[in-house]
Order: sequence, then structure tokens, then C-alpha cells
Amino acid sequence: MTVTEIAVLPSSTPGEVPQALHDIGLAGIALQGEWCAVNAPWLIQDRGAALFQQLEDPGVLLITAHWDSIDQHHACLATPANQKLLVDTEPCLDTAKMRPGHIEGIKMFPGSEDEGLTPALKAPIIVVTIWTVPRENKAQFEEAMKRVQENSEVLNMPYRRRGGWKIEKAKGEEEIEQYFVVGGLENVETSATSTKDEGHDEHYQTLSPLASNVEIKHYKRIG
Repeated sequence: MTVTEIAVLPSSTPGEVPQALHDIGLAGIALQGEWCAVNAPWLIQDRGAALFQQLEDPGVLLITAHWDSIDQHHACLATPANQKLLVDTEPCLDTAKMRPGHIEGIKMFPGSEDEGLTPALKAPIIVVTIWTVPRENKAQFEEAMKRVQENSEVLNMPYRRRGGWKIEKAKGEEEIEQYFVVGGLENVETSATSTKDEGHDEHYQTLSPLASNVEIKHYKRIG
């Protein structure tokens, strides 16, 4: 099953991403690309692999990539070169606050879009919205989200927002589901304006009663 890797990685240096961490992030993307070239060459054309820095907290990185499955990603990480890189990364990260994960059944960062649309990876910034949903509301939330996405395409032009459920569950939160929505934006001001837009406000009010929390963060691409 196709998955999108989305890993939120806070730096151990508050408020900034040291050059060493930036370089390691880029090296990791390169290593995994090399592994895919040998072991899964069909992934190369549409890897969705990128490194982002959060705007709200510049000490937070986001790494993304497409995989055929979680097992495939883990097989890549198990190679000696990747294991060494993970060890090198540990001192640079606040490991207690790391949030690795995979989004189920979707490529959230395709390299191309339909005519008139721009891929999120080519946007000046991306917005990542995380809806936290009690498990008993999952089916109802998913149905409401489908209606929202169908009705909000014009509001998000020239970008398309994609969403899906995170597979991993945090310890003690097995009854909680998280739905990630990702899309491109021209700037943060556009995000603020659209949030106040009547259409977006209506959509928010449709979803919010079904969720226990919503988190919205913005990122710029740095690799």
C-alpha cells in the first residue's frame, strides 16, 4: 500500500536548524534516493522527497517521501549507510519531540498536476493541517472531509490539497486518529486570508465538531 512519509523533526538547538542538521537531512534524502534507484526504480520519477523548515518555529524540520509501503521504507533505513546517518542525526534532534509517521494510501506530493494546477513541492510554502479525531468519529469525519475537499478546490487554486490518515499511533493514544491535509500556498498571508474567507470558515465549522484538536503549520522548502 502506497504511503507518504511525513516526519516532524525538532532540532536540539531551539529556534534554528544548524547547518550540520540541514546537511544530514539532505544526505538522508540522497541516500534513500540511491537505495530506490537500485531496489525500487519505479519510485524515482515521483519520489515526493523534500526537506522543509517550519515558519512558526524555525527549529523544526519536515521530511517527506513516497514509498510503496512502510516495510519498504524500513528496509531502506536498515542499510548500514542509513543506520550510520541515523546515529549521526541523534545529537542534532530533540528525539523526545520527534513525530515520524506515514500517511495511508496516498502520494501527497506528486511531481505533476492537472493542467492549471501547480504541484505543492513547487509552491513558495506549504501548509500542513493535522486534525485529531476521536476514533468513534473517524467515519463521519472522513465523509465530511470529502465534501469539504470537493467544495473547496476553487478556494485553494492553483494548488490541490490532499489528505489522509496517519498510520502510526502514539503510545496511549490508540483511540485517537490523525488526518493530515497538505497543500501549497503563495505566502502565510494568503493562508490567514483564506482562513477568514467565508468558504473556508464554513468548512472549518463542518469539521471542528468532529475533532478534538486542529494544528496548522507552514513550511518553506530547503532541500
